[in-house]
Amino acid sequence: MTKVESNINRLIYSQKLSAIVICVLCLLGMFTAKYIEKWFRFSDYRWIYQYGSLLSKGLVLLMIGWSFLHPIIVISEKRKQWKKYWIWILIGLLPFLYFGIMMTIAMSRTVE
Repeated sequence: MTKVESNINRLIYSQKLSAIVICVLCLLGMFTAKYIEKWFRFSDYRWIYQYGSLLSKGLVLLMIGWSFLHPIIVISEKRKQWKKYWIWILIGLLPFLYFGIMMTIAMSRTVE
């Protein structure tokens, strides 16, 4: 692979940048949903609550999906070298793991 192709591949999907973006956007969506509901739910600006809540929940769900696909993409791109990127795979998986653990806890509490 030439140097130009290597630079293009790095720009297309950077493992480190993607892992950080996944976590930051997921946290941003969670905090946005929480504070929009707190400040705008019972105000004259209810439309901000409606659209903001929809967008933030959509962003969180999109990041959870991307978090699930991130390790698959990294491992498929770096077939032989994926072990060097295991920390970025784990960081990218954090939103998916958080969602899975919270769903397990919520379901176990409703069963009791």
